[in-house]
Amino acid sequence: MSLKTIALSVISAYFASALYAQEAVVTSIESTTENVENVDSSGLEVSDALLKKARPEGKRWYIEASAGYGIPYLATNRKSPLMEIGDKDWYQRGKKELSVKPLFGTNGGGFAANVTVGHMFNKNIGLDATITVAKHPEQLDARINITGYFAQQRTGTNALYFAPHLVTKWDNGKKFGVTGKAGLLLPFYGSTQSRAEISDKTGRMLQTLLGQPIQPMGGGIVDLTFKAKPITTYHPTLGISASIAFDYKITESLKLFAQARVAAYTISLKETKFDELFMSTKLLGIEIEELGPLKTQIKDVSEAPEFLKKIVYRKELTESSNTGRYGGKVDLTKPMDELAIRYNASSLYFNIGLTYDINRWDKRSAKKAEESEKKKVKK
Repeated sequence: MSLKTIALSVISAYFASALYAQEAVVTSIESTTENVENVDSSGLEVSDALLKKARPEGKRWYIEASAGYGIPYLATNRKSPLMEIGDKDWYQRGKKELSVKPLFGTNGGGFAANVTVGHMFNKNIGLDATITVAKHPEQLDARINITGYFAQQRTGTNALYFAPHLVTKWDNGKKFGVTGKAGLLLPFYGSTQSRAEISDKTGRMLQTLLGQPIQPMGGGIVDLTFKAKPITTYHPTLGISASIAFDYKITESLKLFAQARVAAYTISLKETKFDELFMSTKLLGIEIEELGPLKTQIKDVSEAPEFLKKIVYRKELTESSNTGRYGGKVDLTKPMDELAIRYNASSLYFNIGLTYDINRWDKRSAKKAEESEKKKVKK
């Protein structure tokens, strides 16, 4: 059983037991009230003090809905898993122009929507659970733009997160309050989609794919175009979720809040499958179908060998790995092996939302008091 499954089971069991306990307490008090009324028909009633003593002040369930936008948090160097694209933003035109700089960012940020269900044990302490739907925007991973060679990759991610929190609340007894939350972040769904593009007139890509030293060939000998839309799956780590919110009471049951939230975790690449793939290669202006064992004319991903349409990421590459980058043998019927990369996927969100308090206790108490009053009037 995985850690995520255990965590979800514990949270579900907690909320089920809390709801059962709430029903039991309400039923017990109602029974006590009826017994007291039966003992003394002269109009003896359960006092407000007894009701307050039986249920802590502020004990309730609540629902939250919020949405906002995030910025990358704890940014690190971005990179492409493909050697042909690299790990930096590199621009060069001979010896006259040069600009090489790192690209910082995360696989986070962007729009997110949240739904939360929580339970307060009293007015200050509680637990809740949040489901987040996030769309992390496309960002530049790496780029090479040098004479005769252009390559770049951009990546975006769609993800779902589950986060159980310990909740603390404070209010001034009037309109304003503060809510703090801290807990775990469990990514349980993620799809990363990239756009890779390479235009090569130097033979650089062919040489790296075949594991040969890079020796640029000028004079228009090589003309290669490569376009692909890879979709990557990954192994996420257990992360953290923490937030602070400032609350404004609109009514007794409804609050408006503004929240700053940190959601932080990392991901390790699992495998990449190419959803779209196009490759065209010319030598001296003539289209060539193959170069050694490598197919060099691909109009659709279905025409590509398994080696070019699927990448599996390994913790270590050895002499038995299916990669030609280091001079080893290549089996075109099997996926390409690449070295695994870990990315930071942290975000700092700014959210606006509403909290609705479900106070069934007050409603039942008011109804019971009304029934008692009617009985007293009749007598």
